Amino acid sequence: MEEKAAVEEISRLYPAVHRRLRTSGRLLPGGDVTARMLSVLRHLVAYGPLTVGDLAGRLRLSRAATTELLDRVESRGLVARVRDQHDRRRVYVRITETGRTATVNASRDDADRDDPLAAAVRTMTPQERQGLVDGLRALLRGRPAGG
Repeated sequence: MEEKAAVEEISRLYPAVHRRLRTSGRLLPGGDVTARMLSVLRHLVAYGPLTVGDLAGRLRLSRAATTELLDRVESRGLVARVRDQHDRRRVYVRITETGRTATVNASRDDADRDDPLAAAVRTMTPQERQGLVDGLRALLRGRPAGG
């Protein structure tokens, strides 16, 4: 395949693959919680109350994206924002009992749900898998991070 044709085909396919395999915005079975929301809840279960900045760092999201995500999670009653008693400027996010229940239920359902990427890879031959991995590595080598 010629270079120009490859660039055009990759540019067409990459967004389609991303849309097809992305799970963060999809609702998990049996509820109105997405995978990204569940990630927030699991972090709060594991680490206790966190500031928005701490949570953003752990989720590897911007503060703005984290705030937007928290707005959605809070609107479902799964988390609450609480001001620090010693420093009123500081706000912590804590999980509610409803959030704990949703986390337990979603964790139970995790065993029943299949990751779309894993399901897609399972349909590939070993040669196709290796070819895809090799191609992705070559793309990353061709353009340094931040470049």
